[in-house]
Amino acid sequence: MKIVEASGAPRTIGRCTGEALREEIREHLAFPYIVDRADWEQRLPVFLSTLQRHLPDAVEEMEGAAEGANVPSEDIFRLNLPMVPDALNITEGCTNIAFADGPDGPIWGKNNDGLPGQRRRPVCARLVRRNDGIPLLVFTFCGMLATTDGMNAEGLAVGHSSVGSIFQQSDEHVPIRLWAYEGMMHSRTTADFVRHMTRLPMRGKGYSILCVDRKGATCSIEAPCPLMQVRRPDAGHPHMHCVNCYQLPTLADADRRDEADKRNAHARWRLLDRKLSEKMDFGLEDMKKLLRHHGDPGICRHGERDGACTEYSMIGLPQSGRVLFSDGNPCESEFSEIELS
Repeated sequence: MKIVEASGAPRTIGRCTGEALREEIREHLAFPYIVDRADWEQRLPVFLSTLQRHLPDAVEEMEGAAEGANVPSEDIFRLNLPMVPDALNITEGCTNIAFADGPDGPIWGKNNDGLPGQRRRPVCARLVRRNDGIPLLVFTFCGMLATTDGMNAEGLAVGHSSVGSIFQQSDEHVPIRLWAYEGMMHSRTTADFVRHMTRLPMRGKGYSILCVDRKGATCSIEAPCPLMQVRRPDAGHPHMHCVNCYQLPTLADADRRDEADKRNAHARWRLLDRKLSEKMDFGLEDMKKLLRHHGDPGICRHGERDGACTEYSMIGLPQSGRVLFSDGNPCESEFSEIELS
C-alpha cells in the first residue's frame, strides 16, 4: 500500500496524487466497467454541475489527478462518480468498531473486506493537507478521492460499511463519499460531522458510517441515500460498531437485501454486541484482537467460509494522532504506523 502526501490547493493535491499513483490508477481503470457507459456519459454533465454547485474543490482535485496520472479527466470522474447500483453483492462486507474510551483514549478500527476470489483493486493511504482544511489521512482505492475511511488531525475518525438503499435518488444529489471527504476536512468533532452530513440530500449506494472523536463522542450515521438517520450509543454502553446492515428498526428493510443476504452481517452484529459488553480494557491491543478475530462469524475474513476476504485493516487513535494500518489480513502481519500531525 502506497502512502501519498500532498498539500496545497485542490488541483495541486490532485496532480501530486495522480503522479504518485499513475500506474495504480491505470490498473484500477482496467477493471471491468459494470454499468452502461453510454448512460453514464449522458448523465455526467448533471453529475458535474451538481459538484460545481456544492463541491467545486472536488472537481478541481479530480481534474488535477487526471493531469498527474496522464489520463482523461472522464476516467477519474468515472471512478469517483459511479451510477448507483440497484443491488449489492450479498457477500460484500466491512466491519467498523469504535471504543469511546480506554487506556489509549478513543479508538476507531475497521477491516475492509472484498469478495472471495475477486482481484483486489489497488489501494493507497492519502495524507492530504489542503490550504483551507484540517489535515486528513484517508484510505481509498487509487484514483478515488476517498471512500469515507480515515482520521483528521483534530481527532475525528470515520469509517463506513456498505449496506444499500431502496429509495429513489437524483443525479442532482451530492455524492455521499465526496461530501463526507469534504466534511472531514472541516469537522473537529462527531457533532460537527453529523451536522455536515445532514445538510443536504445525497446520492450513493447506501452506507452505515461510524464516527468517534478525541473526546469519545460516538455515533453511527445510517444512510440509505438520500435518507439520513443518526444512531446513538445505548445508555451505559458508549462503545459502538457498524456492519453491512442498518441497526435502527425503522431502516431494517431499507437496503434491498433479504434476510438471507444479511445473515453474515447480523451474525457480526450479535458477535460485536457481545464482545463490547465483555470485560476488557478497550485499549489498542483489544482493538487489534477484535480485528483479528476468527470464528463463525469472523471479523478477520479469509474466503468462502467467511463470505469475504479482508483486504486491509485500519486503526485510528484520535488523542495521539496516530493511524495504524495492515495491508492484507491483520492476523498475518503487524500494523504499520503513520503520524498525523
